[in-house]
Amino acid sequence: MPINLELKLPPRAEAAAYARRSIDDLERDLEPAVVDSLRLLVSELVTNSVRHAELSASDRIRLRLADRGDRIRVEVTDPGEGFEPRRTEPDPESPEGWGLYLVDRIADRWGTSGDAATTVWFELPRERS
Repeated sequence: MPINLELKLPPRAEAAAYARRSIDDLERDLEPAVVDSLRLLVSELVTNSVRHAELSASDRIRLRLADRGDRIRVEVTDPGEGFEPRRTEPDPESPEGWGLYLVDRIADRWGTSGDAATTVWFELPRERS
C-alpha cells in the first residue's frame, strides 16, 4: 500500500511526540526496524526545528512522508533561517547534537535545501536487509 503522510505541526515541545505517534499507522505496511528508524529520525528533525529555527507560535513545521517505490522519503520543513549542516561526531557526554548525526548514520541518503524555508530530508529503504 502506498505510504503518504503530511502534517503541519506547531513549534512546541510536544510536536516531536505527535510526529512520532503519526508513524504508528505505518506499522502494518513496513518492517518494524524501518518504522523504528522513521520514528527516531522524524523525532530528531522535528525537535531540531522546534529548538533551533527560532519560530513564532504562528509558524508551522511541515512533516511529509512519501512512498518512492522501494524507498520512503521524509521531509521536515520549517520557515527558519536555515543552516549549513556539519558532519561531526557529537560529544558522547552531551545529550545534544545527535539529530543530524543519527540521520547521517541511519538514513541511506539525506540532505538540506532552503530558500524561503529550510528542509531537511532523508530516505530509507522500505525493507532492511
